Amino acid sequence: MCGLLDHAGCAHGADGFNRRYLLKRLMALGLTAPLATLVLDRRAMAAIGFLDRAELVDGVTALVAKAKSPELRETRVFDLVGSELPWKDLGITLAKGQEVTFLIGGRVWLAREQDLWVEPGVAFHVRTRGSRPMFNPMSNTGTMIAAADGPLEMARSLVEFKDASGELAVPKDDYAKADAHIYGVALVWRGSAIAGLTSLLGHGDVDGIIGAELARINSPRKLPAGWHNFFMLGGGPVIFNDIGNGAISVEPLKNAGILQRPVGIELKPQTKLSWRWIVEELPSLLPENQLTSHDYLSIAAEFDDGQDLTYFWSSSLPVGTAFRCPIPRWTPLESHMAVRSGRADLGKWVSDERDIHADYKEHIGGSAKSVVNVWLLGVSLFQRRSGSCRFADMQITQPGAEPLKL
Repeated sequence: MCGLLDHAGCAHGADGFNRRYLLKRLMALGLTAPLATLVLDRRAMAAIGFLDRAELVDGVTALVAKAKSPELRETRVFDLVGSELPWKDLGITLAKGQEVTFLIGGRVWLAREQDLWVEPGVAFHVRTRGSRPMFNPMSNTGTMIAAADGPLEMARSLVEFKDASGELAVPKDDYAKADAHIYGVALVWRGSAIAGLTSLLGHGDVDGIIGAELARINSPRKLPAGWHNFFMLGGGPVIFNDIGNGAISVEPLKNAGILQRPVGIELKPQTKLSWRWIVEELPSLLPENQLTSHDYLSIAAEFDDGQDLTYFWSSSLPVGTAFRCPIPRWTPLESHMAVRSGRADLGKWVSDERDIHADYKEHIGGSAKSVVNVWLLGVSLFQRRSGSCRFADMQITQPGAEPLKL
């Protein structure tokens, strides 16, 4: 029997990785194509073992030596510790369009005493020196396509950048006190990462990480047209997926993402945001208004004064509960409101509508004149669980105007 990451004896390519076959198997069990894809992708991500530095580096080094892949230009071992300020040279120079795969380990601790930590791929950022955009895999494997010629540099960030240029928004002294160690191996390819990883996989794997990255790259998941990643949280299709007819799935797995849709609409009375959604799994078992359990699925409006208001489905907080974000970096900027609560309606399509003008006045009370973006958010960082929902029929309406379909 063919296992996802164990290819020994597989009748569908002895050492190969036959994604099409696995999708057919899952769909034969009654799953739709989007859900079968989700199961496969999340299974690959969840199956990645948490390797210590020696296991990861020695394992990849041994596999590279065994494979002697002509697709591989070079390998580079890297380390990034909490005291190092952005941006640290990686020792790799790429041409625009060249591909490099990162296999990552380590932890970023928020509080050791409470065993509160974040996966390394969430915090790991890379860019061509001084250039945009930053690359953030949002999982512990990821492949970057260089946006410009030049040397690569890396940094650690948990929403600690001021803007897309990668400047810190927090004091350097505070940043450098972080309890963190991110390590890994960079594989620089001559051609495509798919060809290179396939050539390595033909000679083995290292606790499933090569197969997992191939699964991620080969996934048909994609961002919906008109939407883009929030600059501090990458990953894109790792969490979000265009499932057709204006519907978007949100599936965080021990990570976090924000998808943004520019709108540029005046904030005036009776400005309403409406949507349908089905939540299959809540990422939190506990009230979301505490830092250690601030995992949630939501839709949000961002205003021109930098504030945003997110509408989320709570595990247990009463409907109507509103609070400031418990993440210190976001406390001055973000408010949350529970619009649904509990497990009774999980697995059902439900509809919601909010008067965002009235909610802004009541819960923020600032001077905003317009709504600049609508967001979708999926967060499962703190309890390191998973969440799953789908949004559809999202729109903004105002009296006397055509609905703005999102």
